Amino acid sequence: MNTIKRLIFLLSINFCAAQSINGVVKDSLTGEAIAYANILLKNGKGTYSDELGSFKLKVKNVHTDTLKVSTIGYQSKLIAVNVFKNNLTYEVLLAPKTEGLDEVLISSKKLKYGKKEILGEQRDGNQSVTSLIGYETAVLIENLKNKTGKVKRVYINLKNRKDAEYIATFNVKFYQFDSIANAPGELLYNENIYVHPKNKKYKLWVNVEDLGIPFPENGMCVGVEMVNAHGKVKKYAYFGPMYRYTFTEDKTLQTWSNYHNSGWRRGAIDYKNPKRTKVGFLNPMIGVEVEYLLE
Repeated sequence: MNTIKRLIFLLSINFCAAQSINGVVKDSLTGEAIAYANILLKNGKGTYSDELGSFKLKVKNVHTDTLKVSTIGYQSKLIAVNVFKNNLTYEVLLAPKTEGLDEVLISSKKLKYGKKEILGEQRDGNQSVTSLIGYETAVLIENLKNKTGKVKRVYINLKNRKDAEYIATFNVKFYQFDSIANAPGELLYNENIYVHPKNKKYKLWVNVEDLGIPFPENGMCVGVEMVNAHGKVKKYAYFGPMYRYTFTEDKTLQTWSNYHNSGWRRGAIDYKNPKRTKVGFLNPMIGVEVEYLLE
């Protein structure tokens, strides 16, 4: 009898350990809702807050899992899942970051710029790759001239996804290149830049000239995150458009992937072109138009 009771007790614990958690993400100073914040469990499952900052997520390991809430412009927050109670909404308050980016933007507007140039992978590519919601794809934009400047526009080569059920929202980001870690480093612009692409084959241009985003001497990394702005959708829903990729044997163009701000991983795709004898790589066709500072 004791053994049976023990089994029932253990089963009840496992049953209770699985539940849905509800929360709303807000600015700790203003109390305003924060839309499209990254919500990530330690086990790797992620989602976004909706336009009102609300989110709902099913959790299996309630007593051991941890939730990470993050978005650009705010300090990330780690929360033990066991603080969430059934049928109650937990307020997640994020503190704004206080970084000196505003001073950089103000001073950059007083500088004089001259020659313009388009940088990045621009060769024609017939490959198209579907990215998943929650993933950010970043590419290295080299600065072969080693001259400082500012970013005027960003381009993303896209292709339509015929079976798309929803259109993703893009969040465009700019990073310093960390040559030691060989990955995107600190942000160069401390706000989200949301873009609504069309599900068709075209080159999407995003004008960021008025944002004063610097182009460093050692280049930069441009990231594009696929965000679900439609709220709750069915599991494994298909989102468009797709990124256009191009084949290259050159390793200098580097690509990374980041799922719900969990950390950067190698994002280039190994590929062997049937018409070539050498193995190469597929990289997304993402780039920038820069304007160099007059000397």
